[in-house]
Amino acid sequence: MDEIGFVGRALPPYILGPCLLLFLFVMVTVIRRTPGRAARFVLFAVSIRYVLSALHEITYGPTPVGLSINALGSIAVFALGLFIVRRRRVLDPALLPFYPLLLIMAASGLVNAQLSSLATALTKYAYLLVLILATIDALEDIGPERLFKKLLWCFSFPGTLQIFSIVMRWSKPGENDGAASYIGGYYHEAGFSMVLAAGLLVTCFAGNLRLRYRLLLIGALMAGIVFANYRTAILGIMPLVGAALLVVGPSRFVPRQRSIVLGAVLLVATATVSLGAIAERDRFADIGFAISRGTSLIKPPGTFSTEERRTMSGRPAIWSQYLYAWYDGSPVRKMIGFGPETWGKAFRLYAHNTLVSTLYEIGVMGVFATLFLWGWMLALALMARGSPILVLAAAHLGFFILNMATMPMWMIEGMIYYGLLCGYTVYAYQRRRRPVPSPQPAAGEFSGVRLASR
Repeated sequence: MDEIGFVGRALPPYILGPCLLLFLFVMVTVIRRTPGRAARFVLFAVSIRYVLSALHEITYGPTPVGLSINALGSIAVFALGLFIVRRRRVLDPALLPFYPLLLIMAASGLVNAQLSSLATALTKYAYLLVLILATIDALEDIGPERLFKKLLWCFSFPGTLQIFSIVMRWSKPGENDGAASYIGGYYHEAGFSMVLAAGLLVTCFAGNLRLRYRLLLIGALMAGIVFANYRTAILGIMPLVGAALLVVGPSRFVPRQRSIVLGAVLLVATATVSLGAIAERDRFADIGFAISRGTSLIKPPGTFSTEERRTMSGRPAIWSQYLYAWYDGSPVRKMIGFGPETWGKAFRLYAHNTLVSTLYEIGVMGVFATLFLWGWMLALALMARGSPILVLAAAHLGFFILNMATMPMWMIEGMIYYGLLCGYTVYAYQRRRRPVPSPQPAAGEFSGVRLASR
């Protein structure tokens, strides 16, 4: 057992090796043809993480310096990003919500003398901040249509590996229920589902994709998340997919036809969700059971029955361990927690809920700071200009749902999802305040068209 349950095995070298070499060749080509340092950096940061995660049997173990290759890779990406992103004002909208959270994390780590754990937590958030800022820069340089279309190549590697795992029947057992999870040889279905969710996010933001290609990619990525067998990811992507279909589908038709198309989209979406719920009724039944029980499932950990421990893969029992441990703490620890990233010293399993884990690690103040961050970014999305508003707001809502039953902000794959989302959110918000320069074309790109128009 691992801190997040059973973990997967990497795919055989005769499959992984050729796929990796082909992907590296493709990404080098794509990055070389991408204008702007920031855009190249975003492509590199996303793709290299997905490569390292696929090699988890090598990259997750400690190195002679004590850190894993994955951790060293995250630090290297952050350090490189510092030289790429542009200087910003201290009161930049992308930076403001992070100040209280980072301050509380630092105070908790110092008071509890958890310096190494503090460094781990700060590294994750530094990675997130650099990715947000680089995404904003890249969007200002080349525009959302070109950036997100290029980012789609980053997901070809994990998608290909999952196809091989499905075809060859290479899976890992899911948590508690033992159901097959096809995750392409990645470490765990939680992280892999966040990879596919990020692919969905990029697909929904790639505005210049033809409708049939967008629908094909959305369907393929949704099927991939279903095969990955992670219910919380399935629930978390629903707002984003629903909003994207409602916005993109009808917009491709003349105004008098849009109401008909909108009705058809709603009908198909309702039928699809209903069929999915019927097909997976056994796996989703315990969600209804948990809702019917309400807060009564939060009780002393030793009082849970066998049936209750199976509910939602044991999440209520896990949450109760964290909540009662926090409640038994001193007044200071109730306010600032036991230290960031210290859950592993007290519990066998991670909390599967960002707010529950945050309450234990950095206390009530940390919970408020986290909610402030989420609320700030959602508010910027609602104040953005143009058609992305509904899709942006739905993506933030989906991210909140993901945080309620898993912990995307605990893993770098989740930070990539949130970094791309927040980067586009701030960019869209800033467009309403000032005009954004037209994206600069790559060398030779569109030049013939422009000369002919003169």
